Amino acid sequence: MEKRKIAIVASGGGMTCSYAAGAVSALASYYRFQNPDIVIGGSGSSGTLAYYVSGQYGSITKLWGSYLSTKRFINPLRFWKLIDIDYLIDEVFKKEDRLKTSEVMKSDIDLYIAATNYKTGKLHYFSNRTMGDEEEIFDILRASKAMPIAYNKRIKISGEKFCDSYLSSYPHAHIKKAVELGAKDIVLIDSRPEGARNEAVFKLWLSTQGANFRRNYYEEFEKSMSYDPPEDVKIVLIKPKFPVKADTFNSKKEDLAEAIQRGHDDVVNSMELKEMLERRG
Repeated sequence: MEKRKIAIVASGGGMTCSYAAGAVSALASYYRFQNPDIVIGGSGSSGTLAYYVSGQYGSITKLWGSYLSTKRFINPLRFWKLIDIDYLIDEVFKKEDRLKTSEVMKSDIDLYIAATNYKTGKLHYFSNRTMGDEEEIFDILRASKAMPIAYNKRIKISGEKFCDSYLSSYPHAHIKKAVELGAKDIVLIDSRPEGARNEAVFKLWLSTQGANFRRNYYEEFEKSMSYDPPEDVKIVLIKPKFPVKADTFNSKKEDLAEAIQRGHDDVVNSMELKEMLERRG
């Protein structure tokens, strides 16, 4: 009997993704689950997933617990660049705890990183099967995290510009993508609080974009939000029972540590997840 394909899907959500870091780390360390078929995510979780695919499991919680609780990364007084994605990519991912890009590209796991096309407003997935070189991987991670207003840059890749958005951050489209790729079992890690806390600000930014961008964006967003997976697809949801203190722009060390621990504990204590992984043998 052919094994069911299994995917890990993770949401974005700024610093709430420290919860996802704890969850992904527990999958690798507690369950020794290191060989899913597919991994999909964007925004705040894209780096975590890249380190998971590269096999750098110990780096996942270290990144969130040690390098991101600094004003070099998030500074509310630096209003022109509230969140410095360049610091994250150029100093942390490239130097402090360098991502092994060669391992990402040759991994048996199919990695898909989501970003929003800044011209068309459509969702785009970058795959480790088509990444050109290590600099392109870092640019893809930068693009997936390029939050409008808070970072306020668009990242050019292969002649087109990309940014982050709710479309590429929310997990709904990623679930659809996983099913299209053949996944029958999905581990969904969703760290987002109920209701988007910064939605009003994002909608204001969205209103300044061109009509074509807005039309395509809303069309894809509605399709993804209304997507209903087939009955034979099993989804195990890992989500905090109440919002983590590490909010979108809250990088306090103690709050990140608490969110990481909760993500870890929720994975360890999920009987549904345990049963899914045990069925795989």
